[in-house]
Amino acid sequence: MTAYTIRIDNETKSQFDLLCKQLGLSVSTAFNLFIKKSLREQAIPFRIDLNSSSMVMENAKRAIDEMRSASAQNGLSDMSLEEINEEIKLTREGK
Repeated sequence: MTAYTIRIDNETKSQFDLLCKQLGLSVSTAFNLFIKKSLREQAIPFRIDLNSSSMVMENAKRAIDEMRSASAQNGLSDMSLEEINEEIKLTREGK
C-alpha cells in the first residue's frame, strides 16, 4: 500500500468529507473507486452525486447496508480491497 498526499482548501475538503459520509463512503474508498475506474476506462469515468433520484439512492444505500451486514456476519468485514477482489475473481471462475 502507498499513500497520496493532495492539497485542497479547507472548505472544499469539509464539503467532500460530508458528501462521502452522506454516500456511505470513506474518503479513501471514494478515491480508490475513482482511480480504479479511471484506469479501467482510461478516462475520467463517472459521477456519484446526491442529485440522483431518491429511489436509486435509497436502493443503493440499502444494498450497501445489506452487504456490510452480510460481510460482518461472515467475518469478512476486515478484508482488504485486494482480498475482496481476489474473492470476486475466484467466484467468477467458479472456484
